[in-house]
Amino acid sequence: MIYWNGCSFVQGMEVEEAKNHFPYLVGSHFKQDTWRNSKVGGSNDRIWRTTMDDMIRNPVPLVVILWSGPNRFEFLNLSTNIWRSAVWVSHRFNKVTLKLTDDSEVHFHPDLSLKQWQGLNGYAKEVRNPKYNLITTLNHMLSTKYFLEAKGIPYLFYTMSSGQLTNMLDYLDETRLEGANIVWEVPHMKKEDYIRELPCLKEEPFYDMCKKAKVPFGPRDHPLEEGHKLMANRIIGDIYKYEMDKIFTR
Repeated sequence: MIYWNGCSFVQGMEVEEAKNHFPYLVGSHFKQDTWRNSKVGGSNDRIWRTTMDDMIRNPVPLVVILWSGPNRFEFLNLSTNIWRSAVWVSHRFNKVTLKLTDDSEVHFHPDLSLKQWQGLNGYAKEVRNPKYNLITTLNHMLSTKYFLEAKGIPYLFYTMSSGQLTNMLDYLDETRLEGANIVWEVPHMKKEDYIRELPCLKEEPFYDMCKKAKVPFGPRDHPLEEGHKLMANRIIGDIYKYEMDKIFTR
């Protein structure tokens, strides 16, 4: 069995038949069942949470994750006890200050009261800034990597899009401070440290690969069947490259 996690790109949004989604194409090639726990609009918060939960309860021979955009996040609605994605209706920010524009907002889900949405929107716009989101996403990736290694579970990591992830990595080299009664400079990991730990950061993301190959996209900007075949072939190649195919014969 192969376990998959990610967002709409793993979920195969805009590709009608599941058999043409890349998780199922890869599974079919290796004659493996497919366990897909991706979610449309899913965040890296969710990928981190659910992968650990799933692999503690039911570990599998191989995990494949396509990490999503860093500026998404999730919340547990206490009124309904339902995990929801904070899906951006509009998300734009100043490239210098990284401050979000006034018209940026998260979706007002019917689950939410006006007060809940106002709090969520304010947190998303004024507190959870792009630098914080970048570092949090990278730490989710790191902790998932070492969790899987500790469990002895082979894994492959990919990224969805360069967008607000790999294009922002230079911010990792900035000085950062810690504050309490006083403020002091904090030694921390830099860009080269994260890339060394997470080689997928220097590899071509799924979306960028499909754009470069000029494959067809759906109205909602998701790669269609041709793009999924490209990704499936890439993953199949990586499984052979790292000799992970041998785990299926144990």
